[in-house]
Amino acid sequence: MKILVVLAHPDPGSFNHAIAAAAAGALRECGHEVAVHDLYREGFDPILPA
Repeated sequence: MKILVVLAHPDPGSFNHAIAAAAAGALRECGHEVAVHDLYREGFDPILPA
């Protein structure tokens, strides 16, 4: 199964990052294909221009 984990937290040392990493690791160990997107690291701008 293909799974997408989307993370949107500015602090890389946060509990949210730890949960995302643990979830992605566990899913990969179960044989799933996992993609992780860290929106802050990718510079995602949630405000779309007109």
